[in-house]
Amino acid sequence: MNIQDTWENRIEQASKIMGITPEKLESILNSKGFEITKEPSGIEMLSDEQITPFGDLRKLFCEDNGIAVPKLRMAITYLRGNVKDSTKKYVDMIDPDLVELQQRFGIKFRLDDLGVEDLIPLYKPNKNNRITEALRKKFGSDPIIAFKPDSSEVAVEETINYLADLEQGFDKEETVDVDGELVRLYPLGVIPNQQVDEDPLFVGVPLKRDRSTINRVNWDGINLETRQFFRLLMAKKDIDPNNRIALSQILGKTFQELKDIFPETYLFLKECKANGSLPTLKMSLTDANASTKYTTSKTNNPFGINRKY
Repeated sequence: MNIQDTWENRIEQASKIMGITPEKLESILNSKGFEITKEPSGIEMLSDEQITPFGDLRKLFCEDNGIAVPKLRMAITYLRGNVKDSTKKYVDMIDPDLVELQQRFGIKFRLDDLGVEDLIPLYKPNKNNRITEALRKKFGSDPIIAFKPDSSEVAVEETINYLADLEQGFDKEETVDVDGELVRLYPLGVIPNQQVDEDPLFVGVPLKRDRSTINRVNWDGINLETRQFFRLLMAKKDIDPNNRIALSQILGKTFQELKDIFPETYLFLKECKANGSLPTLKMSLTDANASTKYTTSKTNNPFGINRKY
């Protein structure tokens, strides 16, 4: 048996196509009258079409549990375990949204031929899939996606209406109304109000996988309070982030050692903590103009310092 041909792999891939969880799929297989489980011989039972004919599986999944027939037909290849390389490459690229479109328009449909009213309801800003690619072909990096106020949920109706206005020749906009509030439009792939960690030594600059993009300092494993201490050291000009030698001498210090070396800054930290003005070191990563731009709120910079470090 192929190393990839395991019960777990069959269940995982088939459940992805059906749009259900692996646990749900296993529960269906274990229904009364079928009782197909991993042990003692589940994989053999699924592999043998005489033991588990398609007609029986169709009744089990489609009639009894509401799974669409096209989804079962696509998933059966994995349940059987006879996946060819070409099929595997094709099926591995499929997500439930594409399967839904195939149900509606047939397996040979072209994404490029679908309208925004078909694509936008299935658009996921955190997925760079074929739906996103099809929309990007139509609109490039233009800000076209509206989100519900103070959330990362796509405002589907408002987005479709805005795109319909564009098709009718109306001018491009930067904002639209959603639920009675004015919200900004974003390019494809951008999520509003996305919070990232801010570089303790450089105001308004995000860390990338916990590493500074400016001086390459690695902040992984350094807790928030220590990071906040370094931000206060910057604000009071106790350290210079451009002096690598001096900086390297204190970056490895423990919080207790920092307290002993900079008692005045530690007092400042306690005062900021007491009045709720400690820097959060969280920032919103935005891309409203289709070019990378970092912004930080006053909460992140409570000292009113506007200079670059």
